Formats: sequence, structure tokens, C-alpha cells
Amino acid sequence: MTATSLLFRVPAPVVSPVTVRPVRPEDASTLLRLAREVEGDGASWTDLLEFHEALFEAPVRAWAWLACVDEEPVGHALATVGFSLRARGYCLQLDTLHARKEWAASAEGFLFDEVRQMARRLGCVQLEWHGEASRFDAMDARRDGVRHVVPMR
Repeated sequence: MTATSLLFRVPAPVVSPVTVRPVRPEDASTLLRLAREVEGDGASWTDLLEFHEALFEAPVRAWAWLACVDEEPVGHALATVGFSLRARGYCLQLDTLHARKEWAASAEGFLFDEVRQMARRLGCVQLEWHGEASRFDAMDARRDGVRHVVPMR
């Protein structure tokens, strides 16, 4: 083998085993199971009406994705559209993004890319999230306060 022949060797592309797809109605129980894994409390919903309405009935108000390895779900993301007076337009709010520990490094990145693409498709002026997702901060991301939550139930 010569130095010249080494120059023309092209390494094989690295293909990730992780695929991401939108959640379908038949995935509802899987999405809820993955969400319960993150919460760790084992609580289950007794009324899924709002969940199904937001994700699957017009007008759609929430979007969710599953990250899968060999068709087995290993992570999920869910986002909703809100309005920001400060930003003067609609924004996509990332509610949850999580993948199982062994797949977190790749699956969470792919999920975040899907959320960002949806924000662009919907014409949102910004993408927002709270909490531990700082690893997705872009060069132009800024901290815009802390989210306070008052339960209404």
C-alpha cells in the first residue's frame, strides 16, 4: 500500500442505530410509559382525553416524537406552541425531552433536532425550554428567566 492509495480511502459513514419518528395514536401508552420512567413516581393518568385531543385532534396543540433503536422506543420529546409577547410571536415550548441513559447521548440530540425542525415548520419565532437541557444551547441561546408553575387542579 502506498501513501497515495491511503489518501483516497474514504471511511465508511457512521450510521446511528437511533431513529426518530412522530408519535401516532397507537403510541400513546408507550409515550406515557416513557414519561413515567422519567418522573419515577409510577403515577398513571386516569383521564387521557386532553392528552389525545392535544396530540391527535384538530387543531393539534402538541407534538411528540419517539426515539427508537431497532423499533424499541428508548426516548421521547413533547412540545407545545405558545405565544410570547416579548418575542412578538409564537414559540415552540419543549415540555419534555428524555432518553434512557444508554442512548441519551445520541437519541436526545436527534430528538432535539426534530423539535427544532418543527419550530421552523410552524413559523415560530423561538424555541423555549426549561431545566436541564442546557446541553442543547446554541451560540445564540440566552437565559430568559425561570419558569414558575402554579397548579390549577
